[in-house]
Amino acid sequence: MKNIFKTLLFVFGLLLVQSCDDELVQNPNDSLSPSDYYTNSSEFEFATRGIYSAFLGGSYYGGSLLSLPDIMTDNVILAQRGRRSNQSFHEWRHSPNLAWGMLYSPYIVTNRANLILNNIDNLEDGADKNNFIGEARAARALALFDMVRVYSKIPTQNGAEESLGLPIITGIDPNVRELRPNVADSYQFIKDELVAAKSLINTDNGVGRLNKEVVSALLSRVYLYMGEYQNAVNSANEVTTSISSFSEVAQVWKDASEAGVLFKIDQDRNLDGVSIGVEWSQSTANNEVVPEYVVSFELNNLYQSTDARRNAYIANLPDQDGEIYNAIFKMYGETGQQNGVVDPKIIRAAEVALNKAEAHYFLGQEPQALAALDELRANRYSDYAAGTETGNDLIAAIQLERRLELFAEGHRLFDLKRWNLGVSRSATDGEFIDGTGTPVPSAFQNLSAGSHLFQMPIPIGEINVFPEFQQNPGYN
Repeated sequence: MKNIFKTLLFVFGLLLVQSCDDELVQNPNDSLSPSDYYTNSSEFEFATRGIYSAFLGGSYYGGSLLSLPDIMTDNVILAQRGRRSNQSFHEWRHSPNLAWGMLYSPYIVTNRANLILNNIDNLEDGADKNNFIGEARAARALALFDMVRVYSKIPTQNGAEESLGLPIITGIDPNVRELRPNVADSYQFIKDELVAAKSLINTDNGVGRLNKEVVSALLSRVYLYMGEYQNAVNSANEVTTSISSFSEVAQVWKDASEAGVLFKIDQDRNLDGVSIGVEWSQSTANNEVVPEYVVSFELNNLYQSTDARRNAYIANLPDQDGEIYNAIFKMYGETGQQNGVVDPKIIRAAEVALNKAEAHYFLGQEPQALAALDELRANRYSDYAAGTETGNDLIAAIQLERRLELFAEGHRLFDLKRWNLGVSRSATDGEFIDGTGTPVPSAFQNLSAGSHLFQMPIPIGEINVFPEFQQNPGYN
């Protein structure tokens, strides 16, 4: 598995500042052996920060995981005047030779976490040691969860439990080769790791790091995916952070506020400069947009004029020829910037409320589901009035708010997948502000529920290096 395992050889090179006192006896200047490192809390702290940096990989939270799940669904449409990046995914033409190479960064996260756990007994027992263990175990659980929802079925899908999951790596051998367990085993590991992490990790590590409340929030998501709805409710109830208010919504996406954000990767605009927004568009000095993908006309019309997200997520911007688009403003840049450099938000209090609403609904607890849904709606609509939905109308309302709230955050594909729903795109709407333009070709308007294309293929490079590694059904 070329990209997964060959790359793990580099995780020992943590680029440490070394002492010059003994210049005649030193390791190579770009790396340290684990036996020379992981000796004190400062070194474990540095190594833990290295885990978080790996989340910013371009195929991961630094780009593709926030864009492709929307690009592959009904949330966006290809702008004909753009670069046509990711068009093969938008048109469901992905294959082992044209694959989403997401296995790279999450397994770097995993290996860095495993290096910490393998050496953790070099520290004395206590709160610091427990917190490092908790962060490492939660990080590798999140990494596996993200990979398995991309490449495998979700437990709520028919026949998912015995289908192929992804390898559970707990050692530090960079040449390890593991076959794929089933989905049930993969999710059991994820759940167990998060539960264990919650009992060890600090209550507050800051919004840019995992902590006890973040782990509870992630568990609410994982349990929802697993169909363990009471556990999802219980975990959501452990999250006390408030949903961002109506006036704070836009500021969150300019990185001017952290309201309602439970966990994000806190990048530095100058030092890191990861432009996650360029997955959607680029901009000119005249505030003209060079569009890649824009909000679909159908989704644009679902945002009401009284919805705070309308102006926070969407901007009517022209290109150099004067054509105007419903541009994706959510990832446009920090305050005063239009470079696409913003902090990726991994989980927010708003999602937790939606997780709880959905879990209550499937438990048959409609009043509680409505209350959780209204907790979000009260903070999004200037003309909010308490909801009255029941039955099918209630789950439809929950699903609608999930689509509106989590747009461009990497959820839509997985939500449709776990709900056993297909993708349905307009046959007539184009990419311009009024719905004119070029519609999606007929061959790419509908993707049936349960299609093998909802599971990404394992890249052929991985199979070539490790032929026994099982490809996903439908790609052989």
